[in-house]
Amino acid sequence: MTSPSSHNRSMEPAADGSRSLRRLLELVAGRLADDGVADPPPTAALIAARVLGLPRQQLDAEVRRPPTAKEQARLLGLLDHVAAGEPAAYLIGYAPFLGREFEVTRDTLIPRRDTEELVKIVLEQDGVHPLPDRPHVLELGTGSGCVAITLALVLPEAEVTATDISAAALAVAGRNARRHGVDDRVTLVLGDLFEPIARCAAERPFDLIVSNPPYIPAGKIDAMGRAVAANEPRLALDGGHDGLGFHRRIIAEAPRYLAPGGRIYLEHEADQGPLARRIGEASDAFEEVRIVKDSGGRDRVLAARRK
Repeated sequence: MTSPSSHNRSMEPAADGSRSLRRLLELVAGRLADDGVADPPPTAALIAARVLGLPRQQLDAEVRRPPTAKEQARLLGLLDHVAAGEPAAYLIGYAPFLGREFEVTRDTLIPRRDTEELVKIVLEQDGVHPLPDRPHVLELGTGSGCVAITLALVLPEAEVTATDISAAALAVAGRNARRHGVDDRVTLVLGDLFEPIARCAAERPFDLIVSNPPYIPAGKIDAMGRAVAANEPRLALDGGHDGLGFHRRIIAEAPRYLAPGGRIYLEHEADQGPLARRIGEASDAFEEVRIVKDSGGRDRVLAARRK
């Protein structure tokens, strides 16, 4: 890994002052990619907008001008922290997700491209198997709320319920729901998976259940690197001995809350597809059990239909 001092030297301003803000953003994105940050270009732009105090639209309009010495110093100072293992999203308090900005804190996972793929798959499948009018949607383990809020924005007739065991994470999700103007259609409830929604499900079952549950095997979390293992909430990472402990619980409990014909989508790691499918197929309550691949051709989502 490049040391902070060496990457600062590589990003010093050009002698003739001709380096553009666009070029600086490209260098920032490259540095983020070296440190394993997901989606480096939009993350670099988000960082720059926040660090420089510019609206994104203004940043986009000014990318051809040379950055000031103060602007360069502020961006390079933040990259020093990234190089030391601090996630950029936590440093600025926001992360991009499918073209929108979401507040994140150390109480929430940082949204990743894999979870963007989960949402894309859900929406693509809705085109094949349309949801009913005014669908009742449940997200388990909402964290920052990026999945539930995105679904509420894209499905304007949906009523969305989102649960999380962390009160601090739900507070972040609540601020994000207000920020994106869907707090009137996204209900946030505190508790472990299905535990807090038994009453509302009894009134009306859910037509769609979505979750990005913890799926990292407990013994592999530390190997994910300091930026993840030392900073992101372990509660949101630890999926038990093989990573699929929560998937087993969700598949076992979901039939009580999912309407007949309703569908469930659970994100998992790319190498967990065969085992995830066996978990789904072991339930007598589900049919059309399959693993859906992401845009990169990797196993990504366990999908099933309630009989």
